[in-house]
Amino acid sequence: MRRQPSATLKIPTRRAFYAPLWSALMASLLSPAALAADAPDRLETGKQGETLEGEAGLLAQPYSKGVRIIGHTEIDKRGGNVIMAWAGDCAYVAGGLKMSADGNIGKQPFGPTSGVAVIDARSPAAPKVVRYLQEKGALDAGETLHAVTAPGRSVLAASTYGGVAGVNGPKEGWLALYDVSTCAKPRLTAEIQWPEPVHTLTVSPNGKRIYGTVISPFTGEGGLQVMDISDLSRPRFVGKFSVTRPDGTSFAFATHEVSISPDERRIYAGVIASKGGDLNPGVTLFPPSAQGLGPDAGGIYILDNSDIVEGRADPKMRLVGTVPHGGWHSAVQARVNGVPYLVGAGELGACPGSWPRISRIADEKNPRIVGEFRLAMNRPENCPPRTTMEAATGGVVGRAGVASTHFNDVDSATDTRLGLFPFMYAGLRIADLRNPAKPVEVAYFKPGDACMSHVRYRPETGQIWFACMDSGFWAVDLKPALRASLGLPAPTARRR
Repeated sequence: MRRQPSATLKIPTRRAFYAPLWSALMASLLSPAALAADAPDRLETGKQGETLEGEAGLLAQPYSKGVRIIGHTEIDKRGGNVIMAWAGDCAYVAGGLKMSADGNIGKQPFGPTSGVAVIDARSPAAPKVVRYLQEKGALDAGETLHAVTAPGRSVLAASTYGGVAGVNGPKEGWLALYDVSTCAKPRLTAEIQWPEPVHTLTVSPNGKRIYGTVISPFTGEGGLQVMDISDLSRPRFVGKFSVTRPDGTSFAFATHEVSISPDERRIYAGVIASKGGDLNPGVTLFPPSAQGLGPDAGGIYILDNSDIVEGRADPKMRLVGTVPHGGWHSAVQARVNGVPYLVGAGELGACPGSWPRISRIADEKNPRIVGEFRLAMNRPENCPPRTTMEAATGGVVGRAGVASTHFNDVDSATDTRLGLFPFMYAGLRIADLRNPAKPVEVAYFKPGDACMSHVRYRPETGQIWFACMDSGFWAVDLKPALRASLGLPAPTARRR
């Protein structure tokens, strides 16, 4: 049965004004003639990452540098496209959330486009929505969506978004599992409830377990819930885990999202706060403040997950190392010239927002931040005077138009060259990470609305996939001259 959530907040948009112009522009930009040639860059007119007055919405024409548009779908103009997962030639985009100009998060009314959009991108120049998944787990998957393709299986997991208490309210934590071996035709295999709703989830690289985060940022409570999905039709809850120190004592931690090593023995957890007394020294977690939620809050835990991998009795997640200030929202793996790194950041907030930081983890017990990637609008001297709302919240809530990270990604976890960073209203920013101490921006794509999803890089084609709140799903690639200057190998598959 489909659950029909009621709308909690109705947000006016600029779409009604821009829709006719936007549709005509996209038709011309995505015509065969336009795709065959490299359109000239359309550079942003303000400071790097700046949203000028009246630009916080769909731009009549996106700003771009160094990229070409391959394809685009507005996902039936539904809005609220926060997170994206993928398998094969398909993308999956969860919708339903909406952000207002004053930073509040609301939910759109239930309708035919609610849930997870299944996008068939076999022809990336003409991606199309082929269905919407509306099972209980998929219907409200705000940030709780992930897919993995592994030998013998291809899995999509969608779960009820467990937000922060007081923001999203109490929820039933449903998890929907799909076999996406035929990616455009997901087949529901099971629905089950988590003991507690999760805020994000990550499927293990082998597709046999799901790690769901439980987060209470204003108390430091939370942990990681684990679901065994070896049998996709019979998921089994394993337990909720805290962090265990080398001395055997354990403590709760409010983790936002995790990434997992290929062998599943390491978990890299973005942590906003904990009960371990090791993060946010001297900062009061409640009431919320910029110090407790901003770019210097929290950090990254490196956890040994061998107990679960080996099926040991009474398993623990053992703390190996900590990167204070390394990025509490998401932390992804990277490897540059054979050296392992993590790329992490916070999220949201008023100017100067949050930005990615790069941590070297060759010595897991003593990881350290070695670099960062800021836009001009992530520097305090470039921030405009705060609005009444920003001042009243101490900078916790930022206006529409802020340049601030959400999720972070790279082109390859094993041979990293590019950072792929959605900076909300500043769009997708692409950085050269070959010198982790000094990342340099090389390209961007800025449609005007908030781009917040995970980003996919397809090495065989050079395509970059991502989703933005209102403008929907995008496929772009780097211009050939830029690819050559970065030493990127030529795509092995032709653009279609």
